[in-house]
Amino acid sequence: MPIYAHQIWAKRRALFAVSAAAAAAFAAAVLGGVESPRAAGAGDPCQGSGKRAQIATAKLIIEYNSTDDDIGVHGAFDDQGWSKLCVYSPGGRPLLTVSPKGQLRDLTMGGIFFESREPPAEEFSFEDLEAKFPEGGYRVRALSFDGRLLTGRAKFTHDVPAAPTVSAPKDGGEVRADDVVVEWDDVTQTVDGDPVKITGYEVIVTKIEHDDPHGFSQPIYDVHVPPDRNALSVPEEFFEPGTEYELEVLALETSGNQTITVGSFTTE
Repeated sequence: MPIYAHQIWAKRRALFAVSAAAAAAFAAAVLGGVESPRAAGAGDPCQGSGKRAQIATAKLIIEYNSTDDDIGVHGAFDDQGWSKLCVYSPGGRPLLTVSPKGQLRDLTMGGIFFESREPPAEEFSFEDLEAKFPEGGYRVRALSFDGRLLTGRAKFTHDVPAAPTVSAPKDGGEVRADDVVVEWDDVTQTVDGDPVKITGYEVIVTKIEHDDPHGFSQPIYDVHVPPDRNALSVPEEFFEPGTEYELEVLALETSGNQTITVGSFTTE
């Protein structure tokens, strides 16, 4: 989404317009196993006969919040501009259809990034997700503004990293604004205890109390680091004294799945 691919998964990314109907259909598919309104066999809403091209971005991942013990699915689909976009499960069932209307259809869309609802584990478990979202290639088709048929596949796996263990700052503790160093242990396994390939870590520090209802000026420090790093210093210039901040450390594995550990601290 240029929006660059390696940053599309943070919780505070650029927002894209997506129809309420598409979002509702996806949420229903996640939590109830319900097919989209255009059921399989009812015709492909993204049929096209023009020249084919590879869609620039097609990603579907799992995000697990280890602190809140909830899980959901995130997706990102991006290209120069399209008037309709469809995503299909490995078995060919329609999963998501995005169809802008009116002047937005004329203008077309450059991309979408979405997050499903993330219910608590007692409502929607790993076993539920694995049953409703099988591993495999999720086919993508989109009708481009210039008549091309954009196609691709989003690789989806169940390889979810174990939770990062954050050793500093202590959750709920106080830290000098000129000495904030976030530290965590290596993540070497999945939540199932299997080996995992970590491609990097993401550290997000957010000022909790901030009033900007119509804008995006909330102070957020968001950094990706290579997989061999276990610490990150946060610049003193980012902080205000006597202020509470949320801290998130994410472990990112090779298929894109990510696991978050959440805490907080206050500056002295």
